[in-house]
Amino acid sequence: MLNSIKSYLAPRKKIFLPAAVAAILIGIALIWLSLQHTVTVVVDGNRQPVRTGALTPAGVLRAAGVEVAAADRVKPERNRFVWNLTAVTVESARDVVIKTPEYELVIPSAERIPANLLLAAEIVLYPEDEVRVNGARVDPNQPVELEGSFVLQVVPAIPLTLVTDEDSRVIYTSQPTVGAALEAAGVVLGPQDWVSAGLETAMVAPLTITIRPARVITVQRGEEMITGLSAALTVGEALKDIGMPLQNLDSSEPEESAALPEDGVIRVVRGLEELTIMTDETAYETEWREDPSTPLDQTAVIQPGQPGIYATRERVHYEDGEEVWRISEDTWQASVPQKAVVGYGSKVVVQTTTIGGETIEYFRKLTVYTTSYKPCDYAGNCYYGTSSGIPVEKGVIAVGYYLYLALQGQRVYVTDYGYGVIADVCGGCVGMSVPWIDLGYSEDQYDALHLSNGYRVMYFLTPVPAYVPALLP
Repeated sequence: MLNSIKSYLAPRKKIFLPAAVAAILIGIALIWLSLQHTVTVVVDGNRQPVRTGALTPAGVLRAAGVEVAAADRVKPERNRFVWNLTAVTVESARDVVIKTPEYELVIPSAERIPANLLLAAEIVLYPEDEVRVNGARVDPNQPVELEGSFVLQVVPAIPLTLVTDEDSRVIYTSQPTVGAALEAAGVVLGPQDWVSAGLETAMVAPLTITIRPARVITVQRGEEMITGLSAALTVGEALKDIGMPLQNLDSSEPEESAALPEDGVIRVVRGLEELTIMTDETAYETEWREDPSTPLDQTAVIQPGQPGIYATRERVHYEDGEEVWRISEDTWQASVPQKAVVGYGSKVVVQTTTIGGETIEYFRKLTVYTTSYKPCDYAGNCYYGTSSGIPVEKGVIAVGYYLYLALQGQRVYVTDYGYGVIADVCGGCVGMSVPWIDLGYSEDQYDALHLSNGYRVMYFLTPVPAYVPALLP
């Protein structure tokens, strides 16, 4: 049987061998063709498709003509065998400047997480240390969203010792100031708490500070009670803190330099001394003189009067507003009496005015109180004549006796009444602060024309008489 097979194959051996080789080559070609596929290469966000049969990221990058440095990050890993690879991502390394208080170094890296960069540089990061990127504080476990190189700075925490009345403790902080460090550590300060260092003090080295909490202070001032907060050690400092410092002659219990009492109660006595000048005046005389430069019925002070003054200086001491004592220190004559000289005007000045559309010319005017009269009284007694002999009628004006002697026959104009002449004596026209005149009417005129009593203005009309009295009676 075996012999028969050999005899069959012997003449066909030359045909089977080339066919087998061809089959193998065709199989390899088919396998190569089956491995060809499209892979997306992403370099720093820029996409590039490439057709390749490579089974590793490194092969894909070579096929795409992309050169990568040792510090560049390739995903998946460069030499990892990946069947049916679809994408290769490349993040180019950039220079990262790492700064610490002791030294500075530059490393090329594609890493974006600060904590990982520090770990690669063998820098230990403690919980309270601060990490900054380009000067801005960042979370070391979050990626940096920046393009290009950047500066990564480590600010190590600084020990801050806090001392209070109860205990002391140490906190570590990377905050720039004492105030920020206390706030970050959860230390709450009241507005009146005392801190041995200013809250704006820079944290550049280990520091010890003392904190003294404020306590309630009660100040008694007379019947008034004032409450405030202070962290002061002495009475005087506590009073300043609550806005009630001792001034001048003030005093306190306990005294200003004493330690603040345990109960926080302080009594303040407001002291005050006043110098008072008590005066006693003696009257001065007044001399009246005619003044030809001053208009009629006006006055001018030619020489002011001055009373004689005797003065006594007294010192008065008060505590809480109550007078405690008073002493007289000196008495002297401050001034001697000086006579006053007052000029009454005698200068005649002719003026004009318009009343009810009519212009009048006058040289004197007076405010007067006016009443009205007629020949017959209510009892039926009639007196038709006047002191000047003319009958009582509208235009006749009666004045007081002495004023009549000075002004008899003077033409006048009275507001609301009109023109008139001083021609009669009014026996009852006395007792007013201004001249009192009585406006005359005839019996027939009175009911229809007479005016109600009241204050009016009387103008003395031109021509100016030869004699004009400077003072009216």
